[in-house]
Amino acid sequence: MTGWRSRLRPTALAEDLERAHVSGVAAARAGMSDAALGLGRLSGPGVQVLADAAVSSATPYLRAPLLARISAARLLHPVAGDQSAHCPACRVPAPCPTAEELRS
Repeated sequence: MTGWRSRLRPTALAEDLERAHVSGVAAARAGMSDAALGLGRLSGPGVQVLADAAVSSATPYLRAPLLARISAARLLHPVAGDQSAHCPACRVPAPCPTAEELRS
């Protein structure tokens, strides 16, 4: 049985954030296994689990500022524009290139 998540089509932002998570886990795993740590070095199958947990715990703190800035940009560049159908920030016909990019 497949879950509802498997039927979703992720946005470009969601895919970017997922790739960043995977890269973060790889970096954390490498860091925990670094020989320079000496006796503090971790090895074995648990390192992957710990690395994923570490990145998952940090992710909200990393994503929150990014998502706040994206939200602020969306407010500045509304897809529908202002009363005159122009982007209030860019002064070009709506949707402006920024609004288009944020919509993808």
